[in-house]
Amino acid sequence: MHSAPAIQPPASRLLASIAAITCVEFFETGLVMFAASQIMAGLALTPGEFALSYTLYGVAAIFMLYKHQWMVERLGYRDFILASLVVFALGGILCATAGGVGQFTLGRILQGAGGATFFTAGRMEINRLPPEARFHGLLCFIGSLLGASAIAPLAAAGLLGVWGWPALFWCAVPLAIAVAWIAGPHLSRETVPVGERSEEHWGWLLWLVAGIFGLQYAIQEIPSEAASSRSLVLGVGIASIIALSVFAWRQWKKDRPLIDYRGLFQWRYLLGIALYFFGYFMAGTSGFLLPILFKEGLGLPLSTTALILSFSLSGSIAAALLHAAAARRRPRPRLFMLTGLALYAIACLSFSQAGRLSDWHLLLLPALICGIAIPCFIGPVAFGTFVELPPKVFSHGYQVKNIVRQLGISSSIALSTVALQFFYARRLAVLPEGFHPDWAQALHGLSGASAGLVSPLTLASGDVFFLLALCTLPMALIILAQRTFR
Repeated sequence: MHSAPAIQPPASRLLASIAAITCVEFFETGLVMFAASQIMAGLALTPGEFALSYTLYGVAAIFMLYKHQWMVERLGYRDFILASLVVFALGGILCATAGGVGQFTLGRILQGAGGATFFTAGRMEINRLPPEARFHGLLCFIGSLLGASAIAPLAAAGLLGVWGWPALFWCAVPLAIAVAWIAGPHLSRETVPVGERSEEHWGWLLWLVAGIFGLQYAIQEIPSEAASSRSLVLGVGIASIIALSVFAWRQWKKDRPLIDYRGLFQWRYLLGIALYFFGYFMAGTSGFLLPILFKEGLGLPLSTTALILSFSLSGSIAAALLHAAAARRRPRPRLFMLTGLALYAIACLSFSQAGRLSDWHLLLLPALICGIAIPCFIGPVAFGTFVELPPKVFSHGYQVKNIVRQLGISSSIALSTVALQFFYARRLAVLPEGFHPDWAQALHGLSGASAGLVSPLTLASGDVFFLLALCTLPMALIILAQRTFR
């Protein structure tokens, strides 16, 4: 039988708990993405090693998202979240004290495993609110994740300026303590009877991890110049796709799978998940590329870069809250999504011309437009994807959604790194040899323009942003053609 549920805390306490839990991963991710070049320079990491650490962060997060329901059934949300906070803080300590790629990557793996809990847990805690308070819970959830993202660049600039890059990871410790203090006493301790729990599936989960890592590794190694290496990368990619297909087929056959795909197999949900992937891919690429463009490409100070990015993300908060209010009265998902795509394309086209700008203030408007665009696209997807899911598979559906979020973000960073390296090499090829630093040095902050010329990293970033603008066109045609989100 179920363990006795605790007395329901007041709605105000639950709202505070939801906000505290939700902000953790988004704040830390914002710090790391803003300071990617400083972390690489401080640890002497190549861009490929940094991207690999992010890939393994995503793989660890996906592993734990698959085990999320399994852990909650046995521990209850309170103990699971408190344990995740400990793992997350331990990962931060390992990253902060790292002297090379090995310990840093291990720390990021632990942060991925711990951080995977918080987004899903924050969303599921909304269901414990009284029905009349759940919309406020949703606003609190949205405001917390976007607010943490908006504050992160300013916090990162301050920490880097005073204590250097290790402080970005040391701050995981007081953050975890604060969240445990705010949310711990009010979280559900309810568990699930033994006979109703998910099966173990540890062997198949290791199979899943190998498949996801292989696929992400293949994406990251696309630029390899050696023909033998390209053949190996292609083989790894194909083998990974086969492994993931076998995993999905085996889960489909299970009576008590980790995630009940059979209950999720409906058109609205599947389309929504595909749109989620694209939306988080958009968010990941802009979050990764903009700090590189501003700091390493254009040579703007940390404080200026932080102000631009926080200004952009403040637009995200306003757009998300306005959409949430408007969608209750007149839902127009297709119109909102097309507006988001159009704004994102306009912002990317503007960033593609950054090398021609004589005043960084001209970047403020496209940065704000970019910030507004992403919630305009993702918001309607969030409101429409889950409406037809039966309650018994809602948590499974949300687990899949967060797995897709991790895949979208980690894939965006891997592919952005690949594209930026490719275009940087092309731009460097037309310059005198030795005139500008090589690819690894460029992302360590050594690529500024010299002799009155625009940095090749600025030009390469512009090429990637132009490519991103083009990618919005086929997605816009899909949105126009579909009739599910109207």
